[in-house]
Amino acid sequence: MATDTTRFPPGTPEADEMSAKDHMVWRLESGRRARPIIVVVLFFEDAVPWEAFTAWHEGLCAAMPRLRGRVVPGRGPGGRPRWVPDEDFSLAHHLQRVEVGGRGTRRDVFDTAEVLAEIPFPQGRSPWNGYLLSGLEEGRTAYVLKISHSIADGIRLREIFLRQAAAATAPRTRGTPAAGDPWQVVSPMPRAEAPLPREERAVPPSPRGRRLLKAARFLGRAVLDMLDLPHPVPEAGARFRRHFFTTTVPLPAVKRLAAASGGTVHDALVAAVTEGCRRYNAHHGVRRRRMRVFSPYGRPPRATAHDPRGQGNHWFIVRFAVRAELPDVPARIRAVRRAVRDSYHHDSADWMGAIARLCPLVPRSLFEAVFLRLCATHEFVVSNMPGPTSAASIGGHRVSEIYAIAPTLGSAVTVTLMSYRDTCHIAVNIDPTVIPDSHLVARHICQAVKELAEPSGSRPAGGGETGR
Repeated sequence: MATDTTRFPPGTPEADEMSAKDHMVWRLESGRRARPIIVVVLFFEDAVPWEAFTAWHEGLCAAMPRLRGRVVPGRGPGGRPRWVPDEDFSLAHHLQRVEVGGRGTRRDVFDTAEVLAEIPFPQGRSPWNGYLLSGLEEGRTAYVLKISHSIADGIRLREIFLRQAAAATAPRTRGTPAAGDPWQVVSPMPRAEAPLPREERAVPPSPRGRRLLKAARFLGRAVLDMLDLPHPVPEAGARFRRHFFTTTVPLPAVKRLAAASGGTVHDALVAAVTEGCRRYNAHHGVRRRRMRVFSPYGRPPRATAHDPRGQGNHWFIVRFAVRAELPDVPARIRAVRRAVRDSYHHDSADWMGAIARLCPLVPRSLFEAVFLRLCATHEFVVSNMPGPTSAASIGGHRVSEIYAIAPTLGSAVTVTLMSYRDTCHIAVNIDPTVIPDSHLVARHICQAVKELAEPSGSRPAGGGETGR
């Protein structure tokens, strides 16, 4: 093979076999109804030169070799696909300049990102693209990264970004960017990971019989949930469309409220999205006493540290139900905390990991149908990713806002919080083929999120910021 003469950077394997979870999302991406891609949108304070933009991606590809690889079938009948170096790799195949239409507003940027997300990845190349968007108001630029979930999950992408920043700033005096550094943090690095809560520390696994019983209960519950869908399953052959909505809320205010209510920022986010969905249902005369939530965590509860590998999917999926009708914000946060503790503890099973291992044994169309129906049993998917607590830049050009947009995968609504400096940047991703009035559910969710900063204030009649 030609790949014998093209190598990944020194110290990386010549062939990188997909994990079971990598393979699962890879199969879903080649199906007809799901597209497990991550979209990241960055806004800059000014115009980023093309040279600095491409230089940053050179460093990104060196840190994440799958970006410069391609996928080949696995060895043997049961072998998983592998990433191998792409002898024809060129950044010119992955980077583009795009002129934003309209007046160059933030909404125009997200409209452009929606269109870019619809474009399938070319076969035979690493599934990612980076777009430098120009034509924004006041001469600013924006960046849209579209990347397949089979390359890495959101936490791994975040860690690669921060590791590059650490490498760029380590030899320099704080606050002094060095010429040629494509990505740097211009004030202190983000805080270290907090100590693991007690329920996340390593403990011996439970007896096998107990695990089997829990698995049987999970399967029974999942089957019953599949008969009670909050939204329809995406139709086979339907056009891939997504609508993006955004809002922001001060991080310190959310932290204070969450701590006072005995919860975390993630709990507060889930509580707000639950309330937003309840209001949307009430608008349509629908009453759901409990809402099911699908939430990826960065590591399994028995783990003592993040997986050191900078690629692939290492998430741990938690699903739980939350009471929908509660009197106030603190009560909602407390209810979410109880539900999370009941689901994310030392004895939790990696049920999605088991599904991923079974994935190759099931025909693709059948697996896709069952997977999407299972995901559709949830009212929404929610993710929370702590970002830099200090200003970041590319080639000396400061980033003003960062939004991470996770895929919907059948649930119709996905909400992602990306904290940056002292602000929570929240993105709501909605499948309009399932929820035609996507703007309405987004408005209710964004308004409920806004109330995290003003829990005692009254709710304005018109709803919150949606960026649409």
